[in-house]
Amino acid sequence: MTAGPEPALAEIAEATLRGSGMDSIGLYRLDDRGRMEGVILGMPDAFVRAYETQGMPIDPVLSRVRQTGAPTSTLVTLGRRWTSCHLYQRVSGRFGLTGFATFPLYDEDRLTGMLYLGAMNGANAQRLDHEGLCAMTPHAIRVATRLLRLPAPVPALSPRQAQVAALAGQGLTNGQIAQALGTGEAAVHKHMKALHRVFGTHTRAALAAAWLSARHH
Repeated sequence: MTAGPEPALAEIAEATLRGSGMDSIGLYRLDDRGRMEGVILGMPDAFVRAYETQGMPIDPVLSRVRQTGAPTSTLVTLGRRWTSCHLYQRVSGRFGLTGFATFPLYDEDRLTGMLYLGAMNGANAQRLDHEGLCAMTPHAIRVATRLLRLPAPVPALSPRQAQVAALAGQGLTNGQIAQALGTGEAAVHKHMKALHRVFGTHTRAALAAAWLSARHH
């Protein structure tokens, strides 16, 4: 999910980590299909890979945030059960993460991302109670505001989808695209349907505009 942090996203995360005084941070944006892409700072690359592939699907704190729409933490959600849960045993405990808080980020009523603030020592772990969540909430508000100023995430496309989108953006028909790529029109039609799903468009003109906008960002 994190194919190299976007510079602007990493900059926001770094400033928030310094301001919060916590030990690690994860900052993720949600695309229009609900997929999370972002950056984790203050933890080794091995943790990032483990959390994004193994931990995120079993994260009870993230699940709680998605259910309630409110911030929470390992201390508030799990208490003493934190060290016996699957996330701690499989991922967090292996890397010394003693707990973390998770804050939903919104654009009005729309969920646009998640902010994680992690503890690696006892003092910061104690900040994960209700009072600590209240104290850290302004950081999440500032992050959400800054995210609104960033361009929307560019959808991840396969190499062939990118080629088809680029040629469609130049105004080529399916037949012309097929000829340029040395493939059949049926294959181009299939890629165009997939691209409409990715960009949430319904017309060729809207798809071309969405692709060109994404490229400029």
